[in-house]
Amino acid sequence: MKKAIALTLAVVFFLCAFLWLPRASFAHADHCYNDWQTCRQRAFEADEGWVRTTLMLTVCDIAWGKCQIFNN
Repeated sequence: MKKAIALTLAVVFFLCAFLWLPRASFAHADHCYNDWQTCRQRAFEADEGWVRTTLMLTVCDIAWGKCQIFNN
């Protein structure tokens, strides 16, 4: 029973992802990409340790993903 529920949830998740996320391709890609590049440059130039740099780059990637998804 647990496997059936997990499989059903996985199928629903992937269907939602494939049906909803392609609309994100209509986002303002240049704006999102420019902001992402600037964020990454600042993270690398911050001269922090590798842990903080990794966290800053992760935040940049999350912000880029949100921009791609929500700026239609």
